[in-house]
Amino acid sequence: MKKLTTINDLIRETESKLLLSRINPEINSNAEITSSALNIPGLELTGFWEDFPNHKLQVFSKKEMQFIATLSPTAMQNLFEKMFSFKVPGLIFVDTGEIPPIIVELANAHKVALLKTDINIMQFLQDVGTYLYTKFAPTTIVHGGLVDLYGVGILLTGKSGIGKSEIALDIVERGHRLVADDVVCIQRTGKNVLIGKPEELLQDTIEVRGLGIVNIRKIFGARAVRVQKRVEMMIELLRWDPDENYERFGLNEDFTNILGVDIPYIRLPINPGKTISVIVETIALTYLLKLYGEDPAKEMQERLLKQLKEKSVKINDDIIADDTE
Repeated sequence: MKKLTTINDLIRETESKLLLSRINPEINSNAEITSSALNIPGLELTGFWEDFPNHKLQVFSKKEMQFIATLSPTAMQNLFEKMFSFKVPGLIFVDTGEIPPIIVELANAHKVALLKTDINIMQFLQDVGTYLYTKFAPTTIVHGGLVDLYGVGILLTGKSGIGKSEIALDIVERGHRLVADDVVCIQRTGKNVLIGKPEELLQDTIEVRGLGIVNIRKIFGARAVRVQKRVEMMIELLRWDPDENYERFGLNEDFTNILGVDIPYIRLPINPGKTISVIVETIALTYLLKLYGEDPAKEMQERLLKQLKEKSVKINDDIIADDTE
């Protein structure tokens, strides 16, 4: 299913940055925007319309308008008649000054929304690109919690009732930060970047069974919460099963895939006597060590192999010594 937004959404949701206003406010305010990309006409201005991306918002800067000013009235009319016949969702004039009346008349006739802003074109492209990319970024919902430990975004998952919220609460009490509890909205905002956010209704809160809703920001302060965080690893909380083989050395790294992005994945069994929040802290610190090129499990393996090699050499030397006696 295609994601979409409208001209009105664009104006309202970027009001403080893009400073967009309507030139013909009565025309097609609910025109749908179905692409995260923009088009700045180039070859189209010279009459080449092959592969014209008419589904994209069209952007005219001062440079394009300077070219249009060199056209005769008839050529200008033919150009915009052609463009508007493609049913473009809208046209935005960025820092262009006065708009020729014929363009407005043709846009009204073809029911094309016209917008304008006086900000710099480079700033406009950066901000509108960020807005549209976020709007159209692949999104999924994960049942779990998202916490920030030492700057590492850790997604806590597991079956209902296993204690995800209680562990998140303990992590916050230890000085770390809550991003989301129960429902985590995750967007892929870059090739390998996942950003997790809370549902708006549940922001800053944790539901603790037997207690109810706890407002983390009001109890622990603003520093105890975040509005979003990059998701860097996932920990699945499991009930302890004595017949299950769990990772003991950490040599085999597992990954899980969310929205096409692979992130480290750890299965963490829970049984009485374990302080899970401390273990999660340790997992975060170990992750940071690996980012700096240090891997405790591999270092232990190398020391063990070195020790075995030294013992093997000593045994061989002893055998040779016995044979020469």
